[in-house]
Amino acid sequence: MELELIDFGLEEIYTDSNGMIVCMADFKDFGNMQKALEERNISVASSDLQRIPTTTKKLTEEQEEEIYDLLDKFEQDDDVSAVFHTME
Repeated sequence: MELELIDFGLEEIYTDSNGMIVCMADFKDFGNMQKALEERNISVASSDLQRIPTTTKKLTEEQEEEIYDLLDKFEQDDDVSAVFHTME
């Protein structure tokens, strides 16, 4: 099945800690991947957009503390649905 899905944009496939099979594809291939899974009668438990950083930056411990405090404030805000960062 993995080889078939590569033609529809599959970039990575693995089993998560809950035993669910996770298929990752580029955003532009989302529709193709969805159609391929539907054609094979594979039910999708959930799908979402994830932003994966291409570059990271190393911070000092003091900088990390400041950033984590700021991230906590963002996450506690009811208007914020997701917080992304490129910290290691």
